[in-house]
Amino acid sequence: MGRFDELVPAWLVLAACGFGAIAVAARHATVVETVDGLFLLAIAPLFMAGGLLVTLGYRVRSLSTGNARVAAWTVVAAVVVGGVGDFVLAQSLGVTLPESTLAVATVASVAAAAGAVGGFLATRRDEAVETARLRADRTRRVIEDAGGMAVARLDPEGFVRTWSEGARELTGYRADDVAGSRIDELYAGDDAEEAVRTHLQRALRTDAVELERPFRRSDGSTFHGSGVLTSVEDEDGELLGYLLALADRTDEQERREQLERRNDQLEAFASVVSHDLRNPLNVAIGSIGVAQKKEDNQSQLDSAEEALERMEQLIEDVLALARQGKDVDEFERVDLEETVRLAWGTIDQKRATMECGELSAVTADGDRLRQLFENLFRNAIEHGGEEVEIDVGMLDDEGFYVADDGPGIPEHKREEIFEAGYTTGDDGTGLGLAIVRSIVEAHGWEISAAKSRSGGARFEVRGVQTLADVEA
Repeated sequence: MGRFDELVPAWLVLAACGFGAIAVAARHATVVETVDGLFLLAIAPLFMAGGLLVTLGYRVRSLSTGNARVAAWTVVAAVVVGGVGDFVLAQSLGVTLPESTLAVATVASVAAAAGAVGGFLATRRDEAVETARLRADRTRRVIEDAGGMAVARLDPEGFVRTWSEGARELTGYRADDVAGSRIDELYAGDDAEEAVRTHLQRALRTDAVELERPFRRSDGSTFHGSGVLTSVEDEDGELLGYLLALADRTDEQERREQLERRNDQLEAFASVVSHDLRNPLNVAIGSIGVAQKKEDNQSQLDSAEEALERMEQLIEDVLALARQGKDVDEFERVDLEETVRLAWGTIDQKRATMECGELSAVTADGDRLRQLFENLFRNAIEHGGEEVEIDVGMLDDEGFYVADDGPGIPEHKREEIFEAGYTTGDDGTGLGLAIVRSIVEAHGWEISAAKSRSGGARFEVRGVQTLADVEA
């Protein structure tokens, strides 16, 4: 039957048998001389069986060829119905049959119809089960084989049921560690539980929700994850669970943040060009105009010269901010103590003093690192006075500091001082510490302002890689 089913579609066989049964019933209906109750009771099952077979033939086309052979076997019962019906009709034509034949024919007709429908429903159910099994196997293989991406299958409550190898590589959690655990443990932040609940509800309402947030690894570190949470339902719309696909987008997030910082720098440049440079330019132009009309014009010319010098300093600082903000591509070995002393020797020290303890060699861009110390030294002298004492030393947790004994920085101003354009002096450009922060961030370090032991300002730079770290 299997090979026959491959050659002749089951739906065609069912439809042919159905039309045949209807044709037999119609033939007898046209040739019979007397229509009585017995005739109608015998011919009605033939029409019904024929109609059911034709309908079943149409419906069975939705089944695969291999499974349809189960439905095709119902033709046997239909043939039996047709044969028995013919014997019953023969009685109306004068052929003597047992009295039980009518009951047998009626029961056989109903049984054949029920068998045909039952065979189709059973076949469709088996095919649906097989399809679901194949889909489940395919989903399991996709989850298990997914590399570079965390893929997990969750139950309707958000508990992990399947955990891919890619998920283990990305998060550090093994399948045995997370199986049966709620997905909240993967979310980082105080809003983890609320975020999971919101994402599950949104995925259920909209089929899928995009994820863009921090997630946690097994070692406690975090990464910026990007992915999708999709709800999975059966044919009746009942929720079976969720499918989570997540990738590490930390590098992309850092690039976006760097771009935002660049945009902030551009805004700072625009502010300097449009405001800070225009003021001394107006002073210079005005002073020169007045000088041209007076014989004794030395004071106006001196004022113009000072304004132009300030413009020159502003331009240098703006260019420095633009250059120093670019990421460091190549790190080199830098003797920190030598760099500090070179930086100290290139500034106007006035009567200030600088002491440095034993400083380690670090990996950095030497020129930019010297610019960093020069700006910090100038800032200390500008705000701490001409006789300020400056101290440079190493931090225990990979970094260094520059401290002074000046008036210090108010706690509420310790973040604001690094913004471009911020200054408390009449002669300052407001870019010195902004340049320092740009140099620090270009190296991937962090800088913060604090209070020194003497009550002055203390700038701490962390995340610096020393030579000992590299050799280790």
